[in-house]
Amino acid sequence: MLRSKACTTNASPPRLAESIEVLLIFVLFFVLAGGATPDVNEAHYLSKAKHYWNPEWCRGDLFLESADAHLVFYWTVGWLTRFLSLNAVAWVGRCATWWLLAWSWRRLSFAIVPGTLWSLFTAAMFAMLLRFTHLAGEWVIGGVEAKGFAFVFMFLGLEALVQNRWSKMWLLFGAASAFHVLVGGWSVVAAMFARLFGNEDRPAWYKMLPALLLGGTIALAGLLPGLMLTSGVDSAVVSQANEIYVHQRLAHHLLFHRILAQPITLDFSYLGIVPVVMPYSHLYFLRHLAAVVVGVLMWRFVRPAGGAARLYYFAAGAIAIAAMGILIDQVTMYHETLSAKLMRYYWFRLSDVMIPVAVAFLSAQSIHKLASSCPVKSQWALASCIVLVTANTSDVFLRRMYDARPSAIAQAQPTELSKEQADRCYHDWLNTCEWIATHTRTDELFLTPRNQQTFKWYAQRGEVVAWKDIPQDAVGVVEWNRRINEVFSPSVRGYDLAAHGEEELQRLSAEYGFRYVVVDRSRSKRPLGFLRVYPERWQGDSCFEVYRLPPQSE
Repeated sequence: MLRSKACTTNASPPRLAESIEVLLIFVLFFVLAGGATPDVNEAHYLSKAKHYWNPEWCRGDLFLESADAHLVFYWTVGWLTRFLSLNAVAWVGRCATWWLLAWSWRRLSFAIVPGTLWSLFTAAMFAMLLRFTHLAGEWVIGGVEAKGFAFVFMFLGLEALVQNRWSKMWLLFGAASAFHVLVGGWSVVAAMFARLFGNEDRPAWYKMLPALLLGGTIALAGLLPGLMLTSGVDSAVVSQANEIYVHQRLAHHLLFHRILAQPITLDFSYLGIVPVVMPYSHLYFLRHLAAVVVGVLMWRFVRPAGGAARLYYFAAGAIAIAAMGILIDQVTMYHETLSAKLMRYYWFRLSDVMIPVAVAFLSAQSIHKLASSCPVKSQWALASCIVLVTANTSDVFLRRMYDARPSAIAQAQPTELSKEQADRCYHDWLNTCEWIATHTRTDELFLTPRNQQTFKWYAQRGEVVAWKDIPQDAVGVVEWNRRINEVFSPSVRGYDLAAHGEEELQRLSAEYGFRYVVVDRSRSKRPLGFLRVYPERWQGDSCFEVYRLPPQSE
């Protein structure tokens, strides 16, 4: 078993054992996140990256032609889109991210709980806890995007923190900020908390100053593109963009009172059980709070010291950041302008990750401590944890076997569809996009259904506007909102684009320059008087139809 002071050891693991454990963790991440492409954010990130390197691709698309916020990701991963398909880039990026996450997690875990296979145990615990105890929907192990690489540097920075190597930590958090400024930025704040309140050996600030300055310089690669999103823009436009971003588009991630109102669906359809929706259950917050309570109880039992203590002070800093976010949310709830200005910084991002990190390591340390006084209880605790993580991994795998659709498709399709209807609409969507990709000019612009987020991925064509693809710059956000409200007005949302009618579609065509409309027939059966180019009569019915509008002169 583990030694109680192991977190301070400088011993190096055998190279072969380390490699095997990294491989096993990688396989675990593959099983947990290896669904079909694109994942929920992959179509969003990789389409932007592809357009960055080839501006002619999907020319005219509002989102793709908006300001670029993740330049480091585009330069480290996005260039692959010049040579590989989006699907291939997604898998290359996924494998790179998961391998780096496995390697960095192995290093961090060994710094806290050295011993054979303990890093696999803590990784499985972390993945399970992150899935079931998050507050605001944060993830670490998933599709390829800038955030995944930022977490690699965060884990390496935490290893440096455990080893009391503060200068190295500041540099690594700077690299995390370069990939994703909020992941790295909040990590710096939590590390400051650990530095101020930790009782262990702490270097003087002046000794860390060079590393802080250099880390800050590295972080500029992520910070400056973010600052440019509002540079030179009228304050009224910035304020309006903040309200749109925070209160309309991403309230389920950013606003605590809206998170409380999120329903949770207990879905075990693959077992033949009818899904149960729990509206306004507060369950997201309650389970997050329960994880904090369990972590505190285990911390009191373990009484960690040295490097482990510094890690838990860092986690406490993450909780303090989240608590501040909750306080701001409650105080500004009825002051939307101020709320939007302050709540746009993802106050709950770090606590969503660090609480599972802390509880995973405290679980391993608690099992070790029990082994010295109550071996039987220790064995039961270990066995119980193994059963839980095995059940979690099996549940994820069985769900994927039951529903093999990409997450980006499953998230966008209406939940009221039966599995048979959902599968049919998915395949009809692929066929529709394939027809568009092979039968229309590459510079065509399309008006597409609101409840989709993969049109550019499959059809390789630009869109007038897409709900998923909100720009990051203030001007782009305001224009996106204007288009959403015009194209998908309340009278249209429930019945899809056909509800506009021919005259209104002609007007929109003249305004935005599109010639084709893709209609979702699972939402509306209203006929259109335009030429239906897909599906042709001999192809039968489809969930989606493509209409070509006549020239404006007709």
